[in-house]
Amino acid sequence: MSWIDLQKDDAHVKRERAKARELRQSNWWKQQCQPGVCHYCKRNVGADALTMDHVVPVARGGTSTKGNVVPSCKDCNAKKTCMTSAEQILDGLFSPEQKRLLIADPHGFCSGVARAIRMAEAHLAGNIYCLNEIVHNQHVVAQLTAQGMKFVRCLEDVPEGAQVLFSAHGVSPAVRQEAARRNLRVIDATCPFVEKVHSEVRRFAATDAAIICIGHRNHEEVIGVAGEAPDRVHVVENAHEVEVLDIPPDHPIAVVTQTTLGAAQVDVVMDALNKRFTAITRPAHSDICYATRDRQNAVRALATQCDRIIVLGSANSSNSQRLVETAQEGGAEAILISEHDELFRYDWDTIRTLGITSGASTPEDFLDAIVETLTTRFHFSENGD
Repeated sequence: MSWIDLQKDDAHVKRERAKARELRQSNWWKQQCQPGVCHYCKRNVGADALTMDHVVPVARGGTSTKGNVVPSCKDCNAKKTCMTSAEQILDGLFSPEQKRLLIADPHGFCSGVARAIRMAEAHLAGNIYCLNEIVHNQHVVAQLTAQGMKFVRCLEDVPEGAQVLFSAHGVSPAVRQEAARRNLRVIDATCPFVEKVHSEVRRFAATDAAIICIGHRNHEEVIGVAGEAPDRVHVVENAHEVEVLDIPPDHPIAVVTQTTLGAAQVDVVMDALNKRFTAITRPAHSDICYATRDRQNAVRALATQCDRIIVLGSANSSNSQRLVETAQEGGAEAILISEHDELFRYDWDTIRTLGITSGASTPEDFLDAIVETLTTRFHFSENGD
């Protein structure tokens, strides 16, 4: 039976209203409300402040039975972060208009991330350490930690002679030398696209050019790249930093880029470089990896169709943050979701078309869990079906 049919079915309306009234008067329901705690926000608001809420809404076939109702505070009902109550549906307070959920394609793991995780999993049987986060995603780190991997911030925390994995972000030559000095057994999971930037810096360092690295100076990838020629590499994050570079305008420069930046962000900095310097060399092919570009293009197209876009990823994930910026530049509201519970901070009733994507280091099972909640709790129809 469809949503509209349920609202038109007088017998169904009368039956569910009667069952709800009867259940509210039962001793069982009074016992459920006695602690005074809302099922959703877990606040103690007192038994008198609780209302009945249906886990499976009446409009989706739910009924007023003990297994389908929970106590909910009025604030949660007002914010509509909890499931639609029987009374709201039966009184026609919710529009039957379909709410669409569109999933970006491509999304999620890139080949470099998948490769790094496979390499880590292949060595979990032994005592293994990882220098820094293998990828910038707390779910991946938590899963590998549960399987025995130990994450450290410096090589001094790794016992001499032990196995150590270098993350997908890569490391500087100095780190490699220190690992060799301490007889560490290195598993190198550096992304091939990051290694490409390392090799470009080495090549440019053999010339007299000043090397400009466009990127976030505190990001592990940029730290490793700059470490290839620390006396020659100048890291710039924005156009303003180009203006204060201590390099003569006629001095040749060579430019490399962090692989996870947004194209628009790089273009702004390149415009500033072109205005200031007369001799600029760039790699034959863009340093922004294809996976980053493809995911940004997908979310840019999605933004034209959506009221809001969810980007699944960790706050310290550069590529996830760039996806948020790309969606906003495309005209959609965009939010970054790192944990499942963060969904309940937002109002979803005013959103008719919702887009979702995930960063290149976000596992697919996290997206699956979010999609399930959006469809079952907030009534979105996946891909408009």
